[in-house]
Amino acid sequence: MSFFTLKTVALLSMLWDHVTYVWPLALTLEVLFFPDVSESIPALLVLQRATDYLGRIAAPIFLFSIANGYRHTRNFNKYALRLLVFACLAEYPYYLLFGFHGNIMFTLLLGLLTLRLMDWGNGKRTGLGYVLAVGLVILAHHFRLTEGGGRYILFILAFYLTEQWPVRKKVLLWLVLMPLFRYGLIWEFFAEQLFTYPWFHMLCINAVGPLLGVAFTFFYNGKKGPAFPGDKYLWYVFYPAHLLLLGLAQRAMLGV
Repeated sequence: MSFFTLKTVALLSMLWDHVTYVWPLALTLEVLFFPDVSESIPALLVLQRATDYLGRIAAPIFLFSIANGYRHTRNFNKYALRLLVFACLAEYPYYLLFGFHGNIMFTLLLGLLTLRLMDWGNGKRTGLGYVLAVGLVILAHHFRLTEGGGRYILFILAFYLTEQWPVRKKVLLWLVLMPLFRYGLIWEFFAEQLFTYPWFHMLCINAVGPLLGVAFTFFYNGKKGPAFPGDKYLWYVFYPAHLLLLGLAQRAMLGV
């Protein structure tokens, strides 16, 4: 699977996740095809729960793309500047749609800078870079200023450091790492005895669902894939553009 294919899968997954955030699948299908029903149709709710997992594929692939991009970029400064510019451009659309700040492109930028700092530190003194990287992960996790925070930065580091690992070893790592960083949700689920289907679904979506995206990265073949004029910017422009359109559509529906 080429890098182009991976990014296309991530883009479609993200689009699905955000579109169904504005227009939930079960409700949309009921309005379109079953306008006279008085109660939610169970089969549609099951379909929605199942397809929720499609939207969890995107984030791990985007995090993987930063690790892969850092390894192959010809100009780190331009790469970082591009992320910063589009992170700033996406901030208002992100707030418009979700109502809070700290879009994922800022997280990707922090992850990229963490990789650079880690390599710089290790170049100065063996092990120093790892200490600096862990420090940044802890700070980002504590302050939670961006989407995913320290958890996502750690995942970028994991993708970068395990590139040469065999797939079996990667699988074992991620089976531990992904649920581990959802400890808060898992603890709440058991401590509060929230043993209902909606809560169990939420737990699976957030602690297990992203593993689908991680699994896609195992099929990366190291090739860039198809290229076309401006393809470098397509992925960057799409993010703020689709957030803005969906945010405006949501406001229009709500009459805000």
